[in-house]
Amino acid sequence: MNSAENFMQNKQLSDQADNQPLRQLLTRPDIWQLANRQRQPRTGIASGYRGLDALLANHGWPRAATTELLVDKAGIGEMSLILPTLAQLTQQGRMVILINPPHVPYAPALVQAGIQLEKLLILHPRGQRDQLWAAEQSLQSGACGALVNWQGKESPADKDLRRLQVAARDGDCLHFHFRPGSSADTPSPATLRLKLQSDGEQLALHLLKQLNGKSGQRLHLARSPDLVRRDQPLH
Repeated sequence: MNSAENFMQNKQLSDQADNQPLRQLLTRPDIWQLANRQRQPRTGIASGYRGLDALLANHGWPRAATTELLVDKAGIGEMSLILPTLAQLTQQGRMVILINPPHVPYAPALVQAGIQLEKLLILHPRGQRDQLWAAEQSLQSGACGALVNWQGKESPADKDLRRLQVAARDGDCLHFHFRPGSSADTPSPATLRLKLQSDGEQLALHLLKQLNGKSGQRLHLARSPDLVRRDQPLH
């Protein structure tokens, strides 16, 4: 290789290294790009509910990002909303992790929904600090298809919520974060926020926020009665 070829090769490598941070920045789900918006593929993960997918900006759950599900009282069948997606992931051989669920998951209902139980891991870290650490490590591990965690008595700081969002992005992991309904009054870095309420035999959804999409829509979905009546409280 002569000196000119060597110079050009080194220059190409240098340019690639210089552009690497920019490419990483542009892949972030919280960076809005006007020029590329029309060209970006809609890569949402199907929720299993056509009505909900039609309201979501990417026609499904946002990939590699946090979705907050705000619930006033656990045990209203809120797991029905994410079960189709969790089932699909476990059937694809991906691991699904639940951190500190407030009820003992009813295994027969999970199996009936298509969950592969051998791909389901339930963790019970003690204290908020350990819970956040376990969630962050799991999200960014790259070995987790989806992580579902429940907020404890303490509300996490904004910086902690941002760390979870970044970890989900870095690990290309679907993140569902159940939080109290009162959290709706507090800003959040989450890509998507939905408020859930019980309404007869259905689950009422209110779309509070979504990146690059409309908000304010409401929707009613069917829920599994097994997940309402048979879950056993943990706390």
